Amino acid sequence: MNFKDAMYLAIYLTKLHMNWFNSQEIEDNVYIPSKFTLMVGTEKMTDYKKQEYKDTYKGTKKILVFAADEANMTMANGKIFSTGNHPIETLLPMIHMRDAGFTFDIATVSGRPVPLEMWAYPTEDKNIRNFHNEIRDELENPKMIKDIKNLDNYVGIFIPGGHGAMMNLPTSVELGKLLHEAHEK
Repeated sequence: MNFKDAMYLAIYLTKLHMNWFNSQEIEDNVYIPSKFTLMVGTEKMTDYKKQEYKDTYKGTKKILVFAADEANMTMANGKIFSTGNHPIETLLPMIHMRDAGFTFDIATVSGRPVPLEMWAYPTEDKNIRNFHNEIRDELENPKMIKDIKNLDNYVGIFIPGGHGAMMNLPTSVELGKLLHEAHEK
């Protein structure tokens, strides 16, 4: 469905009082985007195509993934937005890095599991689903950022997208020190 047709459909459905433009409450005072937003703003599949590299990374250093560990963002009106790390913005770049020969350590501020915005999960994409399953243990049991003293064992840093990254990552002193170290190298 193209955007114009989606707009006409949304207007029609709204006139039928189907609330396609209202956020959806998934538990007490916790919301996800509207049905309309999910219809036009999320994908069931990514455009992933495995890249063939002449040479892949053969080193032992990993990519350090700094992920959000907060799943709920309180908005100015007191409502809570169910968020976290965007699944495509997290998993798809990691798949491409894996294809290039890299491995990962995943870290969060608190060491709590990495929440994904499951309302944005590409449910029909077997590549995302398979990779998600491959790294599930690391996502559920990440390192704590404060336990990473330096970047000597890392070849790069990746900070996934998603609204969750706006919550406690920007105020983490430990993350700031590691980012400054990376900048100095």
